[in-house]
Amino acid sequence: MDQTYCVIGLILVTLSLLYRHLTSTYGYWKNKSVPCLNGALPGLGHIAPMIFLRKQMSDMYRDFYNEMPGRSVIGLYNFRRPSLMLCDPELVKCIMTNKFKDFSHNDFEIDTRMDPILATNAGFTNGDHWKASRQQLSSAFTLGKLKYLFKSIKITCGELDGYLNKKCSVNDRRDTVELELKDLFSKYTAGIVASSAFGIVDDSFKSDDKYGAFRATGRLMFEPWFAKSLIRNIMLFIPVPSRIIKTRFIPKEVDQFFRKVVKDVIKHREERGGEYTDFLQLMIETKKKAKVDLSLEQLVDNDVIASHAGSFFFDAYGSINVTLSFLVFQIAEHPEVQDRLRQEVVDIVSDSGGLTYEAVQRMVYMDRVINESARLYPAFGALLKRCTNDTELVGSDGITCQVSTGTSIVIPVAALHMDPEYWPKPEEFNPERFTEENKQRRHKFVYLPFGGGPRICPGQRVTVFIVKAAVATIIQKYRFDLSSRNKIPIQLNPNYFVTTAVGGLWVKFTPL
Repeated sequence: MDQTYCVIGLILVTLSLLYRHLTSTYGYWKNKSVPCLNGALPGLGHIAPMIFLRKQMSDMYRDFYNEMPGRSVIGLYNFRRPSLMLCDPELVKCIMTNKFKDFSHNDFEIDTRMDPILATNAGFTNGDHWKASRQQLSSAFTLGKLKYLFKSIKITCGELDGYLNKKCSVNDRRDTVELELKDLFSKYTAGIVASSAFGIVDDSFKSDDKYGAFRATGRLMFEPWFAKSLIRNIMLFIPVPSRIIKTRFIPKEVDQFFRKVVKDVIKHREERGGEYTDFLQLMIETKKKAKVDLSLEQLVDNDVIASHAGSFFFDAYGSINVTLSFLVFQIAEHPEVQDRLRQEVVDIVSDSGGLTYEAVQRMVYMDRVINESARLYPAFGALLKRCTNDTELVGSDGITCQVSTGTSIVIPVAALHMDPEYWPKPEEFNPERFTEENKQRRHKFVYLPFGGGPRICPGQRVTVFIVKAAVATIIQKYRFDLSSRNKIPIQLNPNYFVTTAVGGLWVKFTPL
């Protein structure tokens, strides 16, 4: 009996010590006089709903934001690690611009040996690696280079138009076709990246029962299943275990695919010569410059080019597909917006003698519609930063917080986008929020679909232009209407780390 009591006592002591360890950091924000969310679970903190795929990141952080209204900052815990959520746009501006040097890192850590594609991705790198990557990508994404890529973009727009035309042609007559937008625009995005990045024609539009090589690669990157999504979430928030067990964020097959494509394309061009208007050629030119500028020599080789190409695909496939899908859904849901947008496109294309680079740039109302759609459904619902130097933040409500090096910072993008203090009737779709006059009245840092400050997405202009070109191509020829297959209201799928609707987004395309 005494032994039994000893065993039970030992178990209780062990559990007590384990509990104390798992909750030992949970007084951190109270000690700093920072308001903190209730309900932190031992060892898991507040992010269990996202880790275990019960809530998408956008929804989780928006719930936290709404739980403590009027606060400039909110303390929470990512597992045992203290994290600070910024709810005051002036503080968001502060860490993204004024105190950028103290918050210059994104809060991601990847093993560059396991994930070489992300080793050059501007969103996943920090320090000198980020600066080098940013410099290379910024030189490739100038307005002049965007014009350079337009020929490739227009070819894929033609393939999108041809695909819809084929789907609407039944027994020698034109009829309405119902399509899932994520599936449709994954074909377009794969085609865009294949042509504009590599000068390669992908065959995703040619068959519905198979995937082109680039679209299949996109599915490997983004299509989730429970175990894969769970592992990804753990990697993002507690990267040490992933390094120990050698876990990849991007599948090995994807890395091998891009290395082979880059190697084959470069070899082909060296043998055949010719002029090319694609992202890969821009990187090849950067490599040539590196031979002259010794400061760049170690930064650009074929492996780096392959990494940049894969990173370009990773960014484009996620953001373009999401942006286009929700945009066309919103256009279909609001016929008055659709009619006005179609008229703008038809007038400008007619005046320009076709869909030209300059014509796409002139579509001002299109920009407003895209901005409003991205407000409601940003591709990434939160930005995660890391404090790199001890500093002080003072909120508009008077809360003063001493932020220590290594502290995780959350910017709840989706929550700021839906705050009625900045967006009257935020649930309504209203492109007029983005007239120049209204933009000037509003705080700049309550709208962050592409981030902000020095770490703003370098491909923002490319993404918006590619989206505009696709919509301009199809809205002239088709009317968009919502399908009854949609689940309304839209629910975000927690299995995806990018914004995705449960059940998909379904729209009817009717030839005009």
